[in-house]
Amino acid sequence: MTYVALGDSYAAGVGGGERVDACFRSRAGYPVIVAEEIGRTLAYEACSGAVVDDVRRGQLARLDSATELVTMSVGGNDAGFAEVLTACARPAWMGETDPIIDEAERVMREDLPDRLAALHEDVRSRAPQAQVVATGYPRLFAGEDCNLSTFFSPRELTRLNAAADLLAEVMGSAARAAGAVFVDVRDEFAGHAVCQDPEWIRGASWPLDESFHPNAAGHRAIADAVLVELGRQPVAAPAQQRPAVLSSRPAIAYGRPHDHGRKMFRLPDLLSPESLAGAKDSGLDVDEVRRLAEAGGPDAEARLHQLDREVRAATSVE
Repeated sequence: MTYVALGDSYAAGVGGGERVDACFRSRAGYPVIVAEEIGRTLAYEACSGAVVDDVRRGQLARLDSATELVTMSVGGNDAGFAEVLTACARPAWMGETDPIIDEAERVMREDLPDRLAALHEDVRSRAPQAQVVATGYPRLFAGEDCNLSTFFSPRELTRLNAAADLLAEVMGSAARAAGAVFVDVRDEFAGHAVCQDPEWIRGASWPLDESFHPNAAGHRAIADAVLVELGRQPVAAPAQQRPAVLSSRPAIAYGRPHDHGRKMFRLPDLLSPESLAGAKDSGLDVDEVRRLAEAGGPDAEARLHQLDREVRAATSVE
C-alpha cells in the first residue's frame, strides 16, 4: 500500500457521513479525500476510540518499505477527549470540572510525549521511505454554547480551548522531533467552531458519538491542509462549498475493526441520583429539577440553564 492512514475518530472520518464499519470509518474522512486527490490506494487503518497504544498494537501491519505516505491523528483520546467533554457538559450542580481538565493536561504534558515518540519510532522503522504527516485537532469552541442540552460555562469553554492548544503543542513537538510534518488545523477552523456559521465542528448532535467531530466540510478542510503540506493545491472553492461526495473514489483497503472500548460523549442525565443529590446540595428545589428534566423542551431547558447560572454565581464558578 502506498498510503496508510492511522489514528482515531478524527482520522476515521467520524461526523463526516455514513459509517462503513464498526470503526465508524466514513468515506468523507480526510484520508479518503487526500487519497483521491493524490491518486493513491488507501489502507484505512484509523479507528474510532483509538489511543496511541491502540495504533501501535493494531494499525501498523500495512506499513512497509513501499509505503509512500502515512497520516496520523491520535492523542486526544489519551487525554480523555469524550470523558472531559461529558463532564464539562453537565450543569454546575453535578460537580466541578477543573480537576478533570487538570488531569487531561497532566497527561498531555507528562505521558503523551513519550507515547507519541514511541509511535513515530514504530512508524519510521516499518516505513522508512514514507513521508509522515501528523494532523492536529481544532479548537472546538468560540466562546458560546448554543445547545440547550449542554451546560458548558464560559470558563470551561476557555479552558477546553487552552487544552486544545496544549495538545497541538505536544503533538507538533513530537512530530518535528521525529522528522515528521505536523499539520496544525487550528487556524483553518477559525470562524467555524461549534455554534459558528458555517459550523465545521458538530456540537451535541445525533448520533451522540459524532458530537464535537468535524462535519463533511471540516474533514474537507483537514484534507486541504494536508494537501498543502504535500505540495498539492486543493480546489479553490471554500471547503463548505465543495462536494462532500467525491466524483471518483480511490481504492480503499479497510483495516480490521477493533473494539477499543470507546468512550463516547454523553449528555448529562439530569434525573440521575448524582444530579438530584447535587441539586439538593446546591440548594435547588429537587422536585423542580426533576420536573423540568422530565418535561424537556425549550422552556424547561431555559429554566435549567438559569438554575445552572445561579449555582455558578453562588459558588463563584463561572
